[in-house]
This record gives sequence, structure tokens and C-alpha cells, in this order.
Amino acid sequence: MPGSTRSAPLTRAESDLLQALSARWTMHILLALYASDRSRRFGEIQKTVSGISNRVLSNRLADLENSGLVSRNVTATRPITITYRLTGIGQRVAAALTRLREVASTCGDM
Repeated sequence: MPGSTRSAPLTRAESDLLQALSARWTMHILLALYASDRSRRFGEIQKTVSGISNRVLSNRLADLENSGLVSRNVTATRPITITYRLTGIGQRVAAALTRLREVASTCGDM
């Protein structure tokens, strides 16, 4: 196909994004945040992504923040409130994952 990038090597940005998405639970977390139209607290995310441990969720959220897909907001309340939400690029990635999920649901057993 003319203009196809099928055989082109991945750019650094593409490689970094795929690396970030390949970590276990990452896609579940992105989809949980995408399903909400507001910032979510740690406990809310953990309830949505059933089966994930506190440590793993904490690590994945930090990884996603470092990758620029998730932003973390700390509010000086008593107790301190920490919320997470998708960044603009995080929204685009999660939207693509949602479309991929829709395709997968039509494939049946592969």
C-alpha cells in the first residue's frame, strides 16, 4: 500500500507508548478512567479494576503519570485528596483502546 507504515520501524514515541501499554493492568486502568467523566480517587479506580493490588495500582498510576497519559492532582484537604484523570493524549489512547475492545467483542473466540 502506498504510504503504508507496516514495514517502517517504530519511532521512539511509538515504542514508548507500546511499552507503557504492555504492562499488566495498564489498559484496564486507562479504560476505567476513560469511562468516567471526572477525576477518580485511588479507591474508586481499584474498585473498578477488580483484582488489582494496592501496590500494583500505585505503581501503574505512577508509570502512567510518568508516560504523560495520566495526571495526578493533590488537593490540600484533611485528609489530603489525590485524584487521577486522563491527559489529552491519555484520552486519545483510551478512545483507541475502546475501539479495539469493540472490534475484539465482534471476533468471538479466536
